[in-house]
Amino acid sequence: MAWKSELTRILQDSQSQTSRLRFDEPISKHVHFGIGGNAAAYFEISAVSELAAVANLKKRLHVPVSIIGRGSNLLVSDSGYPGIVIRLIGAFDRLEFEGDRVWVGAGVSQPRLSKIAGRKGLSGVEFALGIPGSVGGALIMNAGAWGSCFGDSVELVQVMTDEGTLIELNHDEAKFGYRHSGLEEYFCVTGARLQLTPGDVKAITNRTNELYKRKIATQPFAEENAGCMFKNPPDDSAGRLIDECGLKGYRIGGAEVSKIHGNFILNIDHATVEDILNLVRHIQKTVKREKGIELEMEVKLLGF
Repeated sequence: MAWKSELTRILQDSQSQTSRLRFDEPISKHVHFGIGGNAAAYFEISAVSELAAVANLKKRLHVPVSIIGRGSNLLVSDSGYPGIVIRLIGAFDRLEFEGDRVWVGAGVSQPRLSKIAGRKGLSGVEFALGIPGSVGGALIMNAGAWGSCFGDSVELVQVMTDEGTLIELNHDEAKFGYRHSGLEEYFCVTGARLQLTPGDVKAITNRTNELYKRKIATQPFAEENAGCMFKNPPDDSAGRLIDECGLKGYRIGGAEVSKIHGNFILNIDHATVEDILNLVRHIQKTVKREKGIELEMEVKLLGF
């Protein structure tokens, strides 16, 4: 494939000491489910110039490209991914505070943002401590918990277009909604500026810890999973619906509905992708039959 040699040149031209490129890389190593085939290329990108070059490569040669963040909300096909899988590091993994505003790169982990903001006496992202994904993914899906979400604090989002150009979108242009935004229209989210609320460090830290303790008490953490499998229906809870249908602990192959929280599917015994999808379909069919509600997947699919 010609694009592979071009990808190698992109890395060589950047002379980055931190970016890493590997071919035929198992994606299972980079996603929380621990499942999935190989990516034709896996690229940890640390510089804007590298990312822009890959955007150009995608447009010219129609190479599939997917930015996976920390792989916390992803189910990967057993057949893998025929293109380039990207994780943002380096220049995209920075936090810069100025008063009650923070610039946060797309590669920053949500727990790191939450902890540092709390130490600086800034409120607004306490909920993020218990969410293991990256900020980029959180912005795209408007991740949240306990009645708060990322879109609440966003002033602007920086994205890269398919032409490799960086542009800024204001809050309204980002089109935040429940577990979605308009940011998927762009090649990549690179960062955002958040407006946080000054407060007492101790009070913010206590609230952050309280939400985290509540999360680990009500959701599975030890087993491999991809977070909430389904979006909550309007004014309802997917977990409650699944629980009321008697599906907690229901198992297909190596995949099991969590006994702690019904909206989590666990890889408890070398589950295959087909095990996971069969369990998803069984849950959807059962909830539709017994409750008349269609559950929509929140976990993203890659390579299908």
